[in-house]
Amino acid sequence: MASKSTQDKGDLKSIFHDPDHYIKSFGVYAQASAKYQVLANWGENVFSEVVAEKLQVNIADGEAFRALGVGVGSGEMDTKMMCKLRNRYPLISNIAVEPAAGQIKLYQDLTTKMAAKLNGITTDWRKQGLDEFRRSKVESGDTTKYHFISSIHSLYYVDDMEDTVKWLYEQLEDGGMMLIITVSDDSGFWRLWNRYKLFEDQLLRFCNSEHIREACSKQKIPFTNYKQKSRVDITDSFEEGNVDGQLKVDFLAHVVDFHSTASPALQQELLEYLGGPECSERRDGEVLFDNDWDAVIVTK
Repeated sequence: MASKSTQDKGDLKSIFHDPDHYIKSFGVYAQASAKYQVLANWGENVFSEVVAEKLQVNIADGEAFRALGVGVGSGEMDTKMMCKLRNRYPLISNIAVEPAAGQIKLYQDLTTKMAAKLNGITTDWRKQGLDEFRRSKVESGDTTKYHFISSIHSLYYVDDMEDTVKWLYEQLEDGGMMLIITVSDDSGFWRLWNRYKLFEDQLLRFCNSEHIREACSKQKIPFTNYKQKSRVDITDSFEEGNVDGQLKVDFLAHVVDFHSTASPALQQELLEYLGGPECSERRDGEVLFDNDWDAVIVTK
């Protein structure tokens, strides 16, 4: 059900317009939800079984395994995956696409700390969004294909999600695999976004794992779906003036400074919905937001 709020859309700006605020709000949200830990643990434990051990690509002697990561953030999960892939492929050429300069710097710092574990892996960071990377690849005539592609919470920010999934699949080598992670279609995140469509703009288009599965099915792209349960404590979002709580709401709504740009009526409505059973669980005095996400694994 979409919101019937009369909020002036001009007052609301998606968080993607302000990379620094995105990083700040995401950092607070990630710390509260242990999102990095969940993603990193998935990369450490599940990734080997469902991706690294199942790859069927042929690599010539001296040739590098080619990986493309989209939405790599600060690298916590990407480095885990690269380490697992390195167990099978001693040479890896990794292109890391990420639009936020601050996130790239954190990733670069992480690779310095992990230099010994990442031996044999070369990373080329591209400060670009996925659409921009795609355009630059086409315009330069780059026909390179990849043995592994990951897209981590990045398909919310493309012009045409279905066409992008098709294009990414075309970039895979035969026998290669692709990992696409988005919010689950039955998560609190999706219920929130689906209710408040007014938060979308030209840089942000909400989608969920069901949309990814439908896009794959329509194009006869084989896939397997893996669901990951996740919860985040948003109790402080209901404490007036709590800065961390406000930043969590900014990230959840994907709106810059929601507490100062949204009308009081919309703020109250959104907080009531966030704290309700559609989005959250209440346990021992805490409000735990349903942060479930799905991993769609594609094989070529």
